[in-house]
Amino acid sequence: MKTDTQLQRDVMDELARDTNIHATDIGVEVRDGIVTLSGDVGSFLEKCEAERVASRVAGARAIVVSLEVQPASHDRHTDADIARAALAILKWHAGLPPDGMQVKVENGWVTLDGNVELYTQRVQAESAVRALRGVKGVINDIKVQGSPHRREIVGHITAALTRQAQREAQHLDISLLGNGEVLLTGTVHSLAEKEAIRGAAMSTHGVSAVVDRLTVA
Repeated sequence: MKTDTQLQRDVMDELARDTNIHATDIGVEVRDGIVTLSGDVGSFLEKCEAERVASRVAGARAIVVSLEVQPASHDRHTDADIARAALAILKWHAGLPPDGMQVKVENGWVTLDGNVELYTQRVQAESAVRALRGVKGVINDIKVQGSPHRREIVGHITAALTRQAQREAQHLDISLLGNGEVLLTGTVHSLAEKEAIRGAAMSTHGVSAVVDRLTVA
């Protein structure tokens, strides 16, 4: 088991290896396996990347993100400019419906609303907007239409595992929690298998969220 000092050093090393992150501006504190990131970053995309990098370090029990987005002077834009850019990128994104998305911007915070058919579209919309200059945060209120069916989810997962020459889906427990949420539990053999299962569940019609409690053994 890692000590807090070892975990802190590992997180700092991982942040330093990522060229999209200005690691010298980010403070890392660890207590009882809980990692806290603090400081200022230049974009919301950098903030999300720092959280992603820290969360993949072995031994981290939880991540607390206390990073403030402070865009550089050349990246500062009015709310109206950000709204126009967000609407344009959503309209031109090949994986998203061309109409039906609403955008609200207040003090650099973007709120997304509307309806999509797939959870992956909900994720794609947020990912597209978070990369825009001047964005300080994203609130995703996009709703996934319809209700998922367990048989369809199992079929998608089985097909995904078959394509990757993995095991069948009998080792999984798939529960529908309501409001389109899906709970995945069970044991998998690899991270690749885990990602295939999550991706298949996310791309099923009516799934609005995936709760991943799969363990790799």
